[in-house]
Amino acid sequence: MSIRYQILGKPGKDNALMVWINAGTKMYKLLFDCGENIFSDLKPSDVSSIDFLFFSHLHLDHAAGFDYFFRRNYDRNKQVNIYGPQNTADIIHHHMLGYTWNLVDGVSGEWFVSDITKNSFITSKFLTSEGFSKKRRVKKTQFKKTIIDNKHFKVEMVLLNHIIPSAAYKVTEKKWFNIDKTLLVQNNFNPGAWLDAVKKLSIDGRKKINIDGKVYTLKELRKLLLIEHESDSIAYLTDFIYDRTSVSKAKKLIKDCKTIICESQYSKDDAALAKKNYHLTTEQAATLARDSNGKKLILFHISERYHSKEEYSRLLKEARNIFPNTFSPEEWEIKKS
Repeated sequence: MSIRYQILGKPGKDNALMVWINAGTKMYKLLFDCGENIFSDLKPSDVSSIDFLFFSHLHLDHAAGFDYFFRRNYDRNKQVNIYGPQNTADIIHHHMLGYTWNLVDGVSGEWFVSDITKNSFITSKFLTSEGFSKKRRVKKTQFKKTIIDNKHFKVEMVLLNHIIPSAAYKVTEKKWFNIDKTLLVQNNFNPGAWLDAVKKLSIDGRKKINIDGKVYTLKELRKLLLIEHESDSIAYLTDFIYDRTSVSKAKKLIKDCKTIICESQYSKDDAALAKKNYHLTTEQAATLARDSNGKKLILFHISERYHSKEEYSRLLKEARNIFPNTFSPEEWEIKKS
């Protein structure tokens, strides 16, 4: 398995995060936010095959590109899954009803939109074949931080303070193992169908396997042949104030995270503006990464008041004074390091 990511959008403009999770037999595609013009950096085939769309919140600079996503996906056979803070489903529904739908009878398309609040997780369903006219509640459960949990990865979320709730997300791969071919040779094992049972950890380790006349338990074989790989992780944090509650929640979410994608709207010299507008400074983003034992910090979602490579380099230097392993998105080509 592996996680690949790309920052979408230009410096000083709307930004978003695209994540690809390669699970071997399946490639998952996750999009975080949906600002204006962010899709110009993606292939249309990528946009029409996104598995999950996550909104931090529904301010224009995080949602203005939704109609392009909608156009590429309204009639696809695979269900569309969207997550966001309270009222996400109603806002998406208003978008859906903003168009005329008279040629959709029998057209595929199932949309599941989830509103997440401090205490609840509510999912609504919309059908293309109905012209998205009906909003059906299909699930209501208690919210307990984890919103997706499958055999390959999990997604956790916390709500931070942007006057309105703003969702921060963390994606973590599950631990994974593979067969070390060198160990096969060292132990004089001939490859065969039995290897599938070794790799499938859901099979009881007490099960016995006969290999060339000798009997082993799966537990023994796994100990001999499997190599454990460290799981990767990536976090997405944007649009929140550096207050005690938000900082505490963010630190717990991103503890030990491998890659932290974090807004840095303002320079340290503009801390008053950051506080007024419920955003972070470069120093605050770096402090958050340092104090949560993060491994790498990527600064994005920078205010348009900074508009030169020299200013971007200065912002990067401010953060590096606190957390040296800080970078600008490679896609921006601001400073090679």
